[in-house]
Amino acid sequence: MVSNLINDEWIPVIRRNGISELIAPWQLTEPDNPVISINAPRPDFNGALMQFLIGLLQTAATPKDYNRWLDKFEAPYTPSELKELFSKYTDAFKLVGKQGAFMQDYDALEGSSVNGIADLLIESPGGNTVKENKDHFIKQGRVEMMCPVCAATALFTLQTNAPAGGQGHRTSLRGGGPLSTLAVLDETSDLPSDLWRNVWLNVLDQQMVDTLTGSKNKAEFSDIFPWLASTRTSEKVGGVGTTPMDVNPLQMYWGMPRRIRINWDTVQQGHCDICDAYSERLVSEYKTKNYGIDYTGAWQHPLSPHSLSKSGDLLPQHAQPGGMTYQHWLKVAIYDSDKEPSYFNALVVSRYRVLAHDWKEQLRLHAFGYDMDNMKARCWYETTFPLLIVDDDIRLTFSGRIQNMTEAASEFAGFVRSCVKEAWFKRPGDAKGDTTFISQSFYHHTEESFFKSAKHLQEALQNDDDDKTVLHQWHRTLVSASQALFDYWAARGDIAQANPRRVATARDKLRRLAYSNKIKQALQLPKNAKKPVSTLKKENA
Repeated sequence: MVSNLINDEWIPVIRRNGISELIAPWQLTEPDNPVISINAPRPDFNGALMQFLIGLLQTAATPKDYNRWLDKFEAPYTPSELKELFSKYTDAFKLVGKQGAFMQDYDALEGSSVNGIADLLIESPGGNTVKENKDHFIKQGRVEMMCPVCAATALFTLQTNAPAGGQGHRTSLRGGGPLSTLAVLDETSDLPSDLWRNVWLNVLDQQMVDTLTGSKNKAEFSDIFPWLASTRTSEKVGGVGTTPMDVNPLQMYWGMPRRIRINWDTVQQGHCDICDAYSERLVSEYKTKNYGIDYTGAWQHPLSPHSLSKSGDLLPQHAQPGGMTYQHWLKVAIYDSDKEPSYFNALVVSRYRVLAHDWKEQLRLHAFGYDMDNMKARCWYETTFPLLIVDDDIRLTFSGRIQNMTEAASEFAGFVRSCVKEAWFKRPGDAKGDTTFISQSFYHHTEESFFKSAKHLQEALQNDDDDKTVLHQWHRTLVSASQALFDYWAARGDIAQANPRRVATARDKLRRLAYSNKIKQALQLPKNAKKPVSTLKKENA
């Protein structure tokens, strides 16, 4: 039975030789057969456990400055040193207890409702969804029992990503389903790649921690771990909001918006419905009560990118329908300068610019998060992007050019989608059904070329070369990809409804759109750039 998340082995990992096993957090740096990655049974669990380890190290082992941070990146703490650092906080990480259990409400939650343990999973259907038999994709009853390992992970995952959950059921500190962006080592890097270094890359030194929103004077353990004291409830009458000045900055890693207590008294033996591991303490239900901690105010979580609203509020970014493509790369990886204050990379990503000059671009950006529609989880998205070093003197120009390139790609993706519909249907405006997959295929088809072009653009600007060459080459890539994908999708329409002339007309339209004034302006094409001769005109000549 896992009873303490510091002392016990519960984090699923893969070691260098391919063996999968559970480790305690302090075993992260064992030198023999090093731990390479987290290996949870669900991708959202993987993302949550990365953030758990980052938060634990940030809380217990914040290095005093950059040089100390770099020392520990190159020569990690030993397991015994980590165990000693973590020992101060073991009482905050007990999983079972009447009061002060990990991520569970301090009080008994009298008058609370009882939920099945599956409701800890973000994608589980809500009560009304089940009642109305609308749980078409995620059916009730598939997860009825969880082992302590999966229950603890699901609990942390929910508190970290909590979506809207009905009246008074609060969202996470970063809102429902926040986008997280971490710096990780490129697999082709010359630097040693293991889990320790990928976690430590996202731990800030004390000088950067001092810049976080929050009150440094709030130094009690309960100011960091909110489950160690009665909850700051948020009822309409008598409740309060929780701003950064009400708690320690480190509570950003341990936010607890939901009032939950797992029932550890009623347990069964058997196999966990998530990981299939045998356990003698499978749990099946938990108590919950609304009006938990309502995180309000100017929180700026170090693991999420933010934007600035018109009213001046910081807004954590969230995953959107369609997934993470290179369209989003600028805002989460590059677009972060004093001259463009509307967007802010995650603090751990901004810090990359300090490291990168020494490491010659050996890091990538790991982005992940839920696409939420209020209480409904539509999809989990996860990807990695390159991280480039863009010097401050060219950052604004580089960002502008990249924005032009992505906007042109968005136009082309729309061109392909609309022209394919015109090839498929006599009246495309009346055609029903979702065809966004056509646009998404365009982004996936051109992603590798985009990042090559971005690298060439960076080099051209650094060397004071003509960057228009890169823009013109990108246009040729877009034209070629759009025609290839049009031909692919047009040939996959309903054969019975196929009309060769309609297909040819749609293809000609696509060729003309590729040289529209908007495209010419965005990619700085010559004004006299000629549109291709119509295929139909050739046929009629």
